Amino acid sequence: MRIGISAFAGDGGKSGISQYMANIVGRMIELAPQHDFIAFVGQGDRDWVQSWHPRLAVVAYPNWTAHPIASIGWHLLRLPAALRAQGCDLVFMPAGNRRLAWSYGVPSLGTVHDFSQLHVPQKYDALRMAYIMRVLPAMMRRLDRVIAVSESTRRDLEAFARVPPERIRVIHNGADLSRFTPQQPAGAVAAMRGQLGIDGPYLLYTARLEHPGKNHVRLLEAFAQLRRRHADLPHRLVLAGGRWSGAEAIDAKVAELGLEHAVTFPGFVPDELLPPLYAAADVFVFPSLFEGFGIPVLEAMASGTPVCAADTSSIPEVVGDAGLLFDPTDTAAIANTLGRLLDEHGDDRGLRQRLIERGRHRAADFTWDRAAAATWAELDGLARTKPP
Repeated sequence: MRIGISAFAGDGGKSGISQYMANIVGRMIELAPQHDFIAFVGQGDRDWVQSWHPRLAVVAYPNWTAHPIASIGWHLLRLPAALRAQGCDLVFMPAGNRRLAWSYGVPSLGTVHDFSQLHVPQKYDALRMAYIMRVLPAMMRRLDRVIAVSESTRRDLEAFARVPPERIRVIHNGADLSRFTPQQPAGAVAAMRGQLGIDGPYLLYTARLEHPGKNHVRLLEAFAQLRRRHADLPHRLVLAGGRWSGAEAIDAKVAELGLEHAVTFPGFVPDELLPPLYAAADVFVFPSLFEGFGIPVLEAMASGTPVCAADTSSIPEVVGDAGLLFDPTDTAAIANTLGRLLDEHGDDRGLRQRLIERGRHRAADFTWDRAAAATWAELDGLARTKPP
């Protein structure tokens, strides 16, 4: 078989969806050596997509096709022809909550990561909201099969997009357990600290600097409360991630709270620095208002770092009993939860170690190998139902 893959809307490797694409597609190619895989992408991301696997054929289009509006039009008007030209038997749409087509001419499988636009007011501009809320759900219903990365996303697929439940399969995301481990070389940790400008103990949040969805502002308010309660608190707050829509609101809150010398913004963190960044943190905090899955939570747990996170959307589904949950709209609750994880001499003595052990055990249940195998099974099953 020849499987076509839309690799558009992957953010060049700088988002959770891009991690999903690279990890799933690369592993599926390993699982199916007798089949051919062809990825369609804008020229600017060609090298990144080619890095997924040496056997992946990449068909690149002019960079203008990667612009959101142009990309939407390309998928509607040109993707079916591209699939025909490459002789594809199936199509996989790994960013199905961003890019889909109305028809494909071959059996189709798409992955939907989240419906954050339903749950986070003012997340996108009016034009993008119209496309996401009105057009994409109709195209989701036209997919032959749909993967949801969590039960939370499955519920939204059924209730909002009205995708028939028999077409939906929940396949959780994963973490690379060979990379994210507590045993990071001392040299790697020192190099990470030097490159990112992080000295001393720290609390970590990895997410793009997006307001209001990622909820940095309330986390900063909670951190300021914690510092007022504990004047000798040695920890910095590290907010790792590239700047996105609304980042200026985060800057303003840091200035308002006088936290300029207590908060570090290392920017987008390269892949090679992420494992030591997680492993050296004293606490990983994840206050996001809505997540389709929340890959950083898994990576932190696999790295042996105690986790506290928002009790919304898919996050409790991922955390289970391996972390502390809080109301992400309640700054006092966030501060109290952080305080519990930093206080080894209070009533919760031993809590950190219990969560570290539970976290590593839980992370082992979510692997990219398992997710890729289940995804390939869906594609293979789709091929078997294709009319002769």
